[in-house]
Amino acid sequence: MSVLISHPSVAPFVQQAARAFHEAGRLDRFVTTLRDNPSSRWQQLACGVARLARFDLCRQLARRAVTELPPEKVQSLPWTELLRLAVSRVDRGGRLTDRVWAWAEPAFDRAVARELTRAHDLVYGYEYSSLAALTRGRQLGICTCYDVPAPEPQFVRAILEAEARRWPVLRTPYYRHTARREEARTARRRAEWNAADVVIAASKFTRDSFAHAGLDVRKVRIVPYGSPPAVSEEAAQSGGTNDPRVQLLWAGTFSARKGAHYLLQAWREHRLGEIAQLRVFGTIRLPDELLRPLPAGVELGGSIPRAELMAHYHASDALIFPTLCDGFGMVVTEAWSRGLPVLTTPRAGAADLLCEHENGLLFPPADADAIADTLRRCSEQRDQLRAMRVRARHTAAGWQWSDYRAALRAALEPRPPQR
Repeated sequence: MSVLISHPSVAPFVQQAARAFHEAGRLDRFVTTLRDNPSSRWQQLACGVARLARFDLCRQLARRAVTELPPEKVQSLPWTELLRLAVSRVDRGGRLTDRVWAWAEPAFDRAVARELTRAHDLVYGYEYSSLAALTRGRQLGICTCYDVPAPEPQFVRAILEAEARRWPVLRTPYYRHTARREEARTARRRAEWNAADVVIAASKFTRDSFAHAGLDVRKVRIVPYGSPPAVSEEAAQSGGTNDPRVQLLWAGTFSARKGAHYLLQAWREHRLGEIAQLRVFGTIRLPDELLRPLPAGVELGGSIPRAELMAHYHASDALIFPTLCDGFGMVVTEAWSRGLPVLTTPRAGAADLLCEHENGLLFPPADADAIADTLRRCSEQRDQLRAMRVRARHTAAGWQWSDYRAALRAALEPRPPQR
């Protein structure tokens, strides 16, 4: 078989999916937009122009390295993503960047569709960026696979709208902008779903959100994302701190969808700074009215390199991830790979792998009191929290990216019947 897989980004889960087919000798190409290719003359020129505008494009590109595939298996169509990046540099509110994104994704999709031929046996695409490719695949009699990393969009919108009613400050101009466009964007995603022979989801939570919307989930195959290589059992046990306060880590976007506002509410109302310290690493997406002033014991560290973040996982006592809606949440498996227990909600898809009191704790979403109760338990039962480190490490070791790749291949074999 010959597989064409495409995604506008080079996110780890995308590279791992492409590698699954490459390992089986089936990958024709992985098509993406912007990737790091320092030897490319156009990249050298683009980085030079960006320096004139005082923008470190080379650093941005370094985060887009394709590490899981040989270079000859990667095709780059960079120009739409370069335009989006350029616009985002001057667009403070995000609305213009969103308009460019909404144009760029279908443009990329159409370019991928033109690459398909009858020599391909499988086309593998992702949400909002594969309608033309999946449609073309059906026309050519090619098996079509659609990957949905996130929950169903109207399901997500309903959660966010409930938050906007409860916290009116969240109804920002950007929120209103995207809400007005949600119906048309959902229609595109529904068309992609209908064009697929097989749908891949990373969690039961994601699958069930589509079932809730009335879609046919019989063609869904659940393949959880893998963990990074796990540290040794000794290293897992040696992590954490002896600080009197529980050292908590937040990794990833600090936003309402991730439940950041409830964490800050809990921190303020229950004076959690007396028993815990929180370090936040990631982009801040909360309105200043909810963020400032920061309560005692909360530090914002911004976005940091991955190697540095992994060291913070190891040196912390627990990861706090109070998400309201996440298709998986790879920060969870990253934490486990360093022996770090995870405190999260059932709305994290990765909670499928969480065993309470063994590798973490669950608490209800959108509940500041529940967050506070959980953190108090962690403070009062430090020995039990530390004891979870070995099981957390075992969880990661028991489901690696190699397991994900094998499961993905199995989910697509035998080949789904043709229409």
